[in-house]
Amino acid sequence: MTKTMRALAALLALLVAATAVTACGTDDEPPLLIGSGASPAMRAAAAVYAASLTRSGTPATTDGAPVGDDAALMEAISTGGLDLFPAFTGDLLTQLSTAPAALGGEELLAEVARALPQGVSVGDPTGVSDRPQLLLAADLRDRYGVDTLADCGALPPGLPLVVVEGQIAPATLAAFAVCRPGPVRSVDDPRAVIDAVIGGQALGVLPALQTAAAGDLEQVRALPSPEAPRAQDLVPVYRSAALGKSGLRQLSRIAGELNTADLAELAARVDAGEDPRTVATEWLGEHSA
Repeated sequence: MTKTMRALAALLALLVAATAVTACGTDDEPPLLIGSGASPAMRAAAAVYAASLTRSGTPATTDGAPVGDDAALMEAISTGGLDLFPAFTGDLLTQLSTAPAALGGEELLAEVARALPQGVSVGDPTGVSDRPQLLLAADLRDRYGVDTLADCGALPPGLPLVVVEGQIAPATLAAFAVCRPGPVRSVDDPRAVIDAVIGGQALGVLPALQTAAAGDLEQVRALPSPEAPRAQDLVPVYRSAALGKSGLRQLSRIAGELNTADLAELAARVDAGEDPRTVATEWLGEHSA
């Protein structure tokens, strides 16, 4: 073989090797980016989605993913800078629609889906709710036979309505007018709401996650409401092209397993300084999702 032929053969071998390396590199898709809001609950939820998808064969991570409000996350997912983030249905509808109408159930989910940007989808709702709830003393509920928010008018009128300052919008508080409450009184934290309610001299309003995280509620009851205020069910918002059938099946499994009490516990651990990925992995170890 001449020197020229040997040189050409060596060059050809180098080109083949380089092509093989390049081809191998393109086989490994980067993991899906799972963003979230800044609250411990949303960081924990994002970590659950990331860990569960990864375990099912769809690599996903929260590392380097955007953290922000729903508007910022929606912008990131619409422009391809994010693949999935957890959100609450009521917040989504309020953000996406200039005239939100649905209050809950399939109607709310359908209205959210219609309002999403092109190429963005919403997955199955989980069992996690953050809907604001009316709290009252257990003996007050029993004495007046109050089973749901619709029955609240049977209570004595004028009881103060205690909320965490800046947490509940006036439009949301209007849903509790059926109770004929007195003035709204603001306190600093959820525990102070519960303490004000226990004696039966006040009513309280707290989101469901905070109620679930509040500890001993033996003397307090939360009234269910099928209507107002608007439901806040946790759902995954995702870039439609990012997930195949396997990933979508996994989102459905999470929807069937994750509930309000679970996420409240995970959020408390994250708030105490634990890594969201650790608490999510441990939760997955105890569930089939």
